[in-house]
Amino acid sequence: VAWRKPVYRFGQKAHEALGHLSDSADATDMVLRYNGRPGVEQVKVFSTFDWPFGRAEKWLPGGGITRFKVRTSGAGHRLTLAFGLPFTNDGVVVLDSGRIYEGAEYWLPALDSGVEDNIQTCWSVPAMQNDFPLQSVCAEKPLSDTNANNLPGEGFVMMHRGTQDFDDKKDLEDLLLFTTCAQLNLDDKNKPNKPNSNDINNPKARYSQYFYDVGYDDDVLICRTRLGGMDECDFRNDDDFRRTITTAPEFQGDLDDQLIIIAKGSTDFPNFCDRIDDLNKAISTALKSLEPALFDWRNDIAHVQIDCGFGDDWKGDDHDDDGWHGGMRRE
Repeated sequence: VAWRKPVYRFGQKAHEALGHLSDSADATDMVLRYNGRPGVEQVKVFSTFDWPFGRAEKWLPGGGITRFKVRTSGAGHRLTLAFGLPFTNDGVVVLDSGRIYEGAEYWLPALDSGVEDNIQTCWSVPAMQNDFPLQSVCAEKPLSDTNANNLPGEGFVMMHRGTQDFDDKKDLEDLLLFTTCAQLNLDDKNKPNKPNSNDINNPKARYSQYFYDVGYDDDVLICRTRLGGMDECDFRNDDDFRRTITTAPEFQGDLDDQLIIIAKGSTDFPNFCDRIDDLNKAISTALKSLEPALFDWRNDIAHVQIDCGFGDDWKGDDHDDDGWHGGMRRE
């Protein structure tokens, strides 16, 4: 199973199930991927963990221990564990096909699945507001109940680099804010369109100019006609541009291109510019990020121990067979 359907491979794109586990801390797709597959004896999901004093929580805290039993017919010789890290954008910890034997121990580092950008804001991680420790700024922000996963990541699995310390708010603004029309000198309603200012049939191609200036090179989106490279593109005027994104099949359905979504929702180009300005203000206000002093993942963070039977550590449990037993500790 591990050879045909591994949980991950370094340097390769994460499969959808691992991506969902890492960016949403949801194991549903992992169950669908492995349950009932030949060579897999059992798939089990843990969604609550016992804390001291009888409390049950959905996360295993730092220093916490969970113990579980794997019932097996005796044919099970490998153990795979995978769990999401709720205080990361797309962090995950995996034991991929660890060998089962008496006294086996595994120290596991945090991995980055590469499916989401590591912006580390309160509203871009799976943890909700009530999950954050009181000393975190995210515990004070209702936006923490949002988990926005729409910024793409590196595109491959790697070691997690830990929670980064952004020097100041400007670092996040440079990463997240949309380019404004004013920055491109396109905010004046009466200003002639730059590349087609002499074309009386195409007096305003401001949408096309904006998308071209921010790096789009899609001739279907931008050009009415194109004889050569983009420097010979006859830009669509504003009405033609809006008609294209409204009717062309490639711009319909569920889109992940935020600028196209903004343009489709605009009534005209000035409204498009206003919407970008408003979104930037909202993003700037919400730029509160996780604190490296509280959340860091650069060391091994999980310790897995396997016990093949009963020992002192299992006194008082209700196990009534000789199945494999195991425990995991969050460091």
